[in-house]
This record gives sequence, C-alpha cells and structure tokens, in this order.
Amino acid sequence: MRNDSARGRALTPENVWVLVCTYRRNDLLAQLLTSLDAARMPPGAVRPRPQLIVVDNAPGPEAQHVVASLYPEAVYLHQSRAGIATARNTSLDALPADAEAVIFLDDDEQVTPEWFTHLLSTGERSAADAVGGPVLPVFDDGEPAWVHTYGYVRRTDFPSGPHQRRLATNNTLVRADWFQSQDSGGRGYRFDETFNFIGGSDSDLFERMMHAGAQYWWCAEAAVTEHVPAERATKEWLRRRALRGGQVRAAKRQLRNSASGPAVAAEGLARAGYGAARRFSSRLRGRPVTYTDDYYLCEGLGMLQALMGRGAAEYARTN
Repeated sequence: MRNDSARGRALTPENVWVLVCTYRRNDLLAQLLTSLDAARMPPGAVRPRPQLIVVDNAPGPEAQHVVASLYPEAVYLHQSRAGIATARNTSLDALPADAEAVIFLDDDEQVTPEWFTHLLSTGERSAADAVGGPVLPVFDDGEPAWVHTYGYVRRTDFPSGPHQRRLATNNTLVRADWFQSQDSGGRGYRFDETFNFIGGSDSDLFERMMHAGAQYWWCAEAAVTEHVPAERATKEWLRRRALRGGQVRAAKRQLRNSASGPAVAAEGLARAGYGAARRFSSRLRGRPVTYTDDYYLCEGLGMLQALMGRGAAEYARTN
C-alpha cells in the first residue's frame, strides 16, 4: 500500500526534480536541456523551469560544459563507475530530503511545451505512485515503410487514467517516498545493479513496485519525443532488443522468483516455440510477420542464451 502519510504537500516545481543520466551524447543532451528550458510552468510557479539533476556516466566529466552553459542551476554529478543502474542510483542519492516526486527522462528525448504541467497535475489529481506519459519516436530518416506492418517499440496508445502495465524510466513521474530512506519514512528503493550492462533495471524496479502495491496512472497529454538514429530503425535492431529482453527476463526470474535453471529454460523454450508458431501461422496465411511474433521468439532464445552464458552485455564499456 502507498505511504500516504508522506504525501502531505502538493506537487510543485519547487519539490519535483527531473533526473537525467547521460553517457557521451552531448548533442542530444543539449537538445533535451533546450526543450526543458522551453517547458511551460504551472500557473503561479516561482521557478522559470524545472529543477534538474544530471548524472554524467562517462569516464570523465564530458557533459559538464553542456549543462553549465544551457542549464547552469542544474545539479551536475559525475559518476565514473560505469552502469546505467549505478548512474540512476547516483541521481536518487542526490535528491533533497524535501523532494515530493522525481521525473525520469532519457538523454535522447525532448519534452513538449505542456509536458511538465500535465505530468504534475495528473500526479496530483490521481495520487498515484507513478505516472507515465507517451514517448513518440522521431526517426532520423523518417519512419521506415515497414513499421506500418511490422511495428515498433512505442509508448503512445493508452488513454489517460489508471494504468495496469509496467512503466519505464523514459518519461515517468514517481513519488519520492519510494526512494527516501526508511529512517525518514520512505521505502528505500534503488535500481538493482545486476542490470547495469544488460539493461532492464527500470523494468525490474517498476515490477518490484507493482508487487509492493504501487498504483500507476497514464497521462496521454504529457508527451516527449525520442530520437531514433538510423542504426536503430531496423528489424535487426528490434530483434536484438528482444534477445536482450530475454536475458533481462531470465535474470529477473532467477533473482526475484528464485527460479531454477531448468524452469527458466522451460519458459524460454515455451516462449520461443510460441513465437515460432506465430511466425509460421502468419506466413501460412500470407500475413506479414510482426514485431510481436519476433519478440516472443527472440525473447525465448535470449533466455536460453543467458542460461548458457552467451548473452551480450549491450551496455558494457570497453574502457
């Protein structure tokens, strides 16, 4: 259940913090900061723009000059220890004690003008533990023609209201009591660094929150855009993403459910078999194979690869 006693104050620009982790994408980070500067504030706001914490996870403080020039009042932190979960935890550790909520954004996104106002007002009205919003892909070379039939990774098509699905950290407001220390009445949640290099630390966090009774909400008006480079606008990239999803699923099953190797293997085989059957059925009926068909197949194969120690650490650093 929610810790309602920790929620005595309204959500305002003075007690809500935007958290951004970045790694060697200074051009995209600059576009994000520029969009935050243009975000409209709620009526009566004293601050001209949202409060911001930026964690730079590069080996050196490579983004410091970008933040200093475009958002000088932001809290800039350099975390040289590599890993997305480590960087996210660094941003949470920097939260002031009086924070009421945080908003997670990715460094390759841009917010829309009314985004901040809608997210705060929905968080206030709903009293939800977390509120997610749409992420609209913007392709470098325009949306590929195959997306119409194959599909793509989108967080767009939900109505405003209670949300039963797991959220992610690419456009989500979360009540700060989930992250504040237990000594101060919070829950002390953090991202699991097991997922530092395979990804999935956010899906793991939001699943744990759901199991603990968190209530989620969707705000269709609080949209951001996401830059999609040409190398990610391919079916091959989506299949690799699905393989990685299988690795993440296997890790979560073993960590959270104490699932044995044979149990994970059985689930992987079942998912791969279901995906293969979907693909065969689509081909047999003359229908195009979709991303959902491929996802089940590749996710199952990814689970099996993880058990065999052949999974790829997509976010591993060469340095």
